[in-house]
Amino acid sequence: MSGPPWTARRALSDGLRAAGLWYGSTALVLAWTTTALIHGSPSTLGLLAVTAAVVALGGLVFVLPAPPRVGAVVVLAAVVVMAAGFTATLVVVARSPLPPGSTAGFPLSPVKTAMLAFAVNAGRRRAPLLAGAALAVVVETVCAVLGPALGVPWAFDLPEAATLALVALASSGFLIAGRRTEQPRRASKAAAFEEALTRTRSIARSRAAAVVHDTVLGDLAAVAAVGPGRLTPAAARRLGGTLELLASPDWAAPAGGEPAAVGGPVLAAIERTEAAGLSVRLDGELAELGGLAPDVEAALAAAVEQCLVNTRTHAGTDVADVTVLADRDGLTVMVADSGSGFDPEAVDRDRLGISTAVRARVEEVGGAVRVFAQPGVGTTVLLTVPKGGAA
Repeated sequence: MSGPPWTARRALSDGLRAAGLWYGSTALVLAWTTTALIHGSPSTLGLLAVTAAVVALGGLVFVLPAPPRVGAVVVLAAVVVMAAGFTATLVVVARSPLPPGSTAGFPLSPVKTAMLAFAVNAGRRRAPLLAGAALAVVVETVCAVLGPALGVPWAFDLPEAATLALVALASSGFLIAGRRTEQPRRASKAAAFEEALTRTRSIARSRAAAVVHDTVLGDLAAVAAVGPGRLTPAAARRLGGTLELLASPDWAAPAGGEPAAVGGPVLAAIERTEAAGLSVRLDGELAELGGLAPDVEAALAAAVEQCLVNTRTHAGTDVADVTVLADRDGLTVMVADSGSGFDPEAVDRDRLGISTAVRARVEEVGGAVRVFAQPGVGTTVLLTVPKGGAA
């Protein structure tokens, strides 16, 4: 299983944390080795080994992964553990045969340095600096209060101050790396959001244009064909349904829901065109229509109906053939007529009937449309859609 992707920020963070662990561990070993060379007392060395282990344990707590909500608790626990280890170290060396001359002497200074170096692993951004500052305040308070009481006077610790400065520098590195990577990330998110918004708007316009073409323009053509006088009951019902659809808040929403008639949306669309006076001859694997995803079936039904409406309106014939062909991955519906035909190259690409009511609907669900037509010969439209829905 692959890990997180490499980034400049991740490389910098890992390098600083590894350096903090190495520096802290080395400082602890130096403190114990120095004590061994100076004292040589087995009991003192044994006690210092225990206190050094406590400090190292506190440092390792920083390394443990923790959820953001408990990160502050983990840092506080590490500070408390290391402060306790340092306090015990101060007591041990103060009561040893050769106590240090001040709180800045060996082995106290290397232990302080180790604690601050471990703080680099306290977390992200400002966390190392905050943890280091907290450790420095607690440790120096212990030295100022407990040291003189044990006979070890307080003194300014230059190595400790230098290490704290390095911790602050590490925090600055985390902040700089974070800002440099955060800006491209935000820009990428904004670009992705803008792209999704643009696509959503385009789909909404396409659906709205298709609904207008299928309803308003179709109704106007039907009214014009009736001629002067009262509308027929069928035309009146159709106009009423269109007005109800356009008045609803979701009039441009994608088609869906239950089929309008037994046999599915595609067969229902064919029945509607037959009711309008077109004779449709069905053939092929009709049962495969029931295996389509709802959105694919709805888009295919609307495209087939528009093809048949075009035949009835423009082809000069009242007969059309619809053939269903299926394979393993998709389904193709062929709508053909032997009417007047047309020249596909002469048709404006912005004409709603082809570009929006047919092609855009099918392509929106991952399908494809091919049109074969010739003046005086007829028109054949192949509508191919995937069985499993849009990828």
